[in-house]
Amino acid sequence: MDTHALQVVVVERDARRAADYAEVLRRGLARCAERAAEDPDVTATQKSYGKLDVEEGAHVYGVHTVTSWGASDVSLWSVGRDGRTVTLVEWAQLGGFDSAPVPAFRRTTVTAVNKLH
Repeated sequence: MDTHALQVVVVERDARRAADYAEVLRRGLARCAERAAEDPDVTATQKSYGKLDVEEGAHVYGVHTVTSWGASDVSLWSVGRDGRTVTLVEWAQLGGFDSAPVPAFRRTTVTAVNKLH
């Protein structure tokens, strides 16, 4: 099972810029499957796992891609903010939505956002 995870943290100059940046990331994640499917060899499906009630909020998304050569991958993404700090968390592995640990990823996102400050 090929799995990876990533967390990126960005500290902006002020909370307004951080809110704007988090919104840019959320909009991008909301269109992730649509952009992936622009490749004629890729079929992509997206799920929104909703907003999490942590600090200034976090959103969780899932994307499943299948390629014409048989690859099947699932990714979970979240973006959250606390004050002027934004975090993007990703988890991915081979497989589909049925193998994605959504409840654990949601808890991970809450922990990540809570530990920003």
